[in-house]
Amino acid sequence: MAVRAVRPVALVVAMLLAVGSYQLSNTMIAPINPAIIASLHTSAGGVGLAQTLFFLTSAISAVIVTRVSDWTGRRRALIVSLGALVVAAVISAVAPGVAVYVVSRALAGLCGAVYAFCFLILYEVMPLRQFSRALAVIAAVKSGLGGVESVVGGAIADTLGWRGVFWFMAAFALVAIVVARLVIPEVPVHGRRAMDWPGSVLIGLGLTGVLVGLAQGGAWGWADARTLALLIGGVVLLALFPLAERRHANPLIAASRLASRMSWPLLLTNVLVLAGGLGATAFVVPLLSQAAVGYGMSATWSAVVFVMPVSAIGFLTAPLAGWLAPRVGWRRLLLVGLAATVAALVVAAAGAASPVLVFAMIVVLGGFYTGLVLTALDGLGVLLSPSESRGSLTGLNTAAFGVGASAGTAVAATVLTAASGGGPPTMGAFTAALWVAAGLAAVALAVAFLIPSRGDGTVEEPAAV
Repeated sequence: MAVRAVRPVALVVAMLLAVGSYQLSNTMIAPINPAIIASLHTSAGGVGLAQTLFFLTSAISAVIVTRVSDWTGRRRALIVSLGALVVAAVISAVAPGVAVYVVSRALAGLCGAVYAFCFLILYEVMPLRQFSRALAVIAAVKSGLGGVESVVGGAIADTLGWRGVFWFMAAFALVAIVVARLVIPEVPVHGRRAMDWPGSVLIGLGLTGVLVGLAQGGAWGWADARTLALLIGGVVLLALFPLAERRHANPLIAASRLASRMSWPLLLTNVLVLAGGLGATAFVVPLLSQAAVGYGMSATWSAVVFVMPVSAIGFLTAPLAGWLAPRVGWRRLLLVGLAATVAALVVAAAGAASPVLVFAMIVVLGGFYTGLVLTALDGLGVLLSPSESRGSLTGLNTAAFGVGASAGTAVAATVLTAASGGGPPTMGAFTAALWVAAGLAAVALAVAFLIPSRGDGTVEEPAAV
């Protein structure tokens, strides 16, 4: 099957609409949660469970559906995923109670492979230099739209009610489907193969145990039997996953590949740096800025000063990473970004009492952690994937993002609670949590040196004549 001619600008726009649909389903929820709680007569735990299931199904679909797209076609899988998002948004918009709403959010998570599809399509239809630049533009949206989407969500809720936000999401995703159908080409596929159901079940249940355990551990207690059963059971199932892969003719990812330096260092780096970086920027610093023992800021000013810059600066600097990658390689950009991330977290931990110093480090993290590190991880996830199954490592790398984010929140919350003796967080507890975040990022930097440099996206310049 021949691939039709690609118009780069139109292709990137189509993919921005696709990933934007997923991003809106994620970030437009925050400002309307209070209204959902009141309207559906539920609690923070109810909407929290809905969001946990959204991230859980996102992680599972990122692994399984991305691999399936190796033989069903990327565009088809992308359109089906966006279709699930439309259906989920409509169900959320008309949900009569919290049970239906929770199910709809879990269904929305089936679009979790959208980023992976877009990265793979770009790789398969574009020259390497062009691919790196386009990937960086798409990856920029992964950190949000500078908080604009939350503002828009709040405005829609104020005028049309919270259900109007979900109708807006459905309409946006429908536009993305139409544009994807018209613009995105389908590439040749390997042909239908037997599905690796044993591996899919193991990794699905394993991720469920780990992510739900991390999400609920703070509420249930980390020594609670339910928490331990989920976490230990999840880890055991994930450990059995490579054994199942050795026995299947068409595994989600070959066990030999998973054990090689082409895979596990990247996945571990992703989990560790997300745990440190996101735990600090999305959990510890916002709490510190609003705490009485911290900076005593309002929620609005906290978001403007300490939350939005991480997303907005990353959104602006990610394309620069795409411009540099063909010259220096994604691995080198990752190492530079990680080194700067470690340094910024160390300075923030050492000067946690100073809002000016912490703000300056937030700016650094926006550029290097969000702009360079997260973009480089996405690029390497595609480039290091085996040619015969591009969706395998890319899907696992996308899922690692969710695992790291969940782990970061769990670790930060645990440190704050333990260091505060179970009472309100103290300045010492905030400092300890930032030091732990810096330590996680430092381990990520050490592991990243094991990522091979071969095939990291460097493009050789033509020799002078």
